[in-house]
Amino acid sequence: MPFGGIPGMPFFDLSSLLGGAQVGDPWAGAADLAAAIASEGGAEPNLDPLVRIRIEELVRAAELHVAQATGIALPSNTAVTPVTRGEWTRRSLAAYRPFFERFGEALGSATPGTPAGDPLGMMLGQLFQALGPALVSASAGSLIGHLGQRALGQYDLPVPRSGSPEVLVVPATIDETATEWGVPVDELRLWVLVQELTTHAVLSRPHVGRRLESLLIDFAAAFRPNPEAIAERFASFESLTDLSQLQEMSEQFADPDTVLTLMRSPAHDLLAPQFEALVASVLGFVSHTVDGICRQLVLSHDEIRTRFRQRAVDVTPADRFMERLLGVEINERTLNRGDRFIDGVVTRAGDEGLERLWADELDLPTAAEVDAPGLWLARIGFDADPGAIDIEIPDDLSGLDGEG
Repeated sequence: MPFGGIPGMPFFDLSSLLGGAQVGDPWAGAADLAAAIASEGGAEPNLDPLVRIRIEELVRAAELHVAQATGIALPSNTAVTPVTRGEWTRRSLAAYRPFFERFGEALGSATPGTPAGDPLGMMLGQLFQALGPALVSASAGSLIGHLGQRALGQYDLPVPRSGSPEVLVVPATIDETATEWGVPVDELRLWVLVQELTTHAVLSRPHVGRRLESLLIDFAAAFRPNPEAIAERFASFESLTDLSQLQEMSEQFADPDTVLTLMRSPAHDLLAPQFEALVASVLGFVSHTVDGICRQLVLSHDEIRTRFRQRAVDVTPADRFMERLLGVEINERTLNRGDRFIDGVVTRAGDEGLERLWADELDLPTAAEVDAPGLWLARIGFDADPGAIDIEIPDDLSGLDGEG
């Protein structure tokens, strides 16, 4: 079985796949693999009914405060659903499957520009075409399984779930994390619920969800096997029938950075600024809202916020690869960028200015505007104090030519 809980979490186990390890429905196998990794191979106990009841009580408080703080009405059918780690992975795999399938289609596409007389390049192209679905489904199962080991809710990554009314939370992980951090369990539960519901309120706005999904699909579809990079990387290889060379190649493909490096295309350079700007603004808005709510409701808010921020940055290799594959890489720069944008809007226009942020698709900020909130307010015609809206020159000018 590929990726069976090995700490290094190989992405492509070519030798195993070529040996016929993948049989039947690859996505059913991926779901089983994900659940097994998330639960660390053991049977999980059913959710404690008392825990479920307590979460339902906290949900009512969280929903009320989120609706008041954001000015965004949660969808009427929103339902917070406590689940086990295994159930989280199965549902999450189904939600992420379209993005993985687009990546699989890109992986299986013909390798253009393979030089004539390059048998290894041609063989690799044929290999990707033949094994693309199996490679991607097995990899998806491994990645989602590792994410499921530490997921507190469904929005650890700000990825919409195709209009699903459910918001998943994982009580077992929340409770274990509260113990690890030394904070009261109910306080962490409430904090997580506020964060999850705030993110859900934003991503459930139809135009916001559509925009993010479109960028996710486009990013996944933009991967292409780079024949020149592949030829350079495997110049010393002569045959895929040589078991020692096959094993060495499998080891190289086990490195996620190798895979993405060999498949990154120029289209990613056009998509990344748009995606990074939207993700930063979502994260900044959610952080601002959670701060406003939980600073009053949660005594250990400052400790939890610090821990969460560190948790978002110090991720596992599986988390980081998932972010890079989707184009949603979250690091300190992303978080700070989102915070500065939201702080800039509030300073100039107050919370009334934030209400415009998700009001209309045309109001979504561009990459340049996320770095200069005064420009965004000016473009949307917000009637703020003219003296407060100035033209800012951000420290990083690389995103000023990005498209929104």
